[in-house]
Amino acid sequence: MAADPRFRALWDEDELVPYPRQSWLDLGFPAHTLPDGDEIPFEVEVVYTAYLEGEIGLFDTIQLSTEDGSLDIRLIVVGAVADNPNLLYVLDPKTGEILQFDLEVQDVQAVNSNFRCFVEFLYQFALFVEADEGKAGRAERAVALANTLRDIDPAAFAADAWWPLVLAQLR
Repeated sequence: MAADPRFRALWDEDELVPYPRQSWLDLGFPAHTLPDGDEIPFEVEVVYTAYLEGEIGLFDTIQLSTEDGSLDIRLIVVGAVADNPNLLYVLDPKTGEILQFDLEVQDVQAVNSNFRCFVEFLYQFALFVEADEGKAGRAERAVALANTLRDIDPAAFAADAWWPLVLAQLR
């Protein structure tokens, strides 16, 4: 399987990175929660990068647990905020949700309902950036982008979620 054709139209081959689609399907992830194809963007200006430096790599697992066993959570790293490598995007295999995990304060924030929605948001955001011609008209375009994203994943606009903070900076 190759990348979504829309991705190939926006990004060159070296700007896409494979993700373990088949492995995740084998683990029981529903196909409808994963992006079409088996590649995702390597980077989307400001909001996302698959390039991770340090001990934690792309698609590594982070295990959060307590000594008494009252907490045992596994998270799969799917990228980071481009300008802040301490803000990781992680996939919770139990719920399918994409969360933002802050390595410094050990806190999480909601991002998207599933990996498919997350990657679609990255694609829509990249289209927005690609078409940007400066401040004139940006606020109106940001409202249109927010409406598009809300149609894709309404849960991503819950109170204290990540995307509303991003979009507020575009207005």
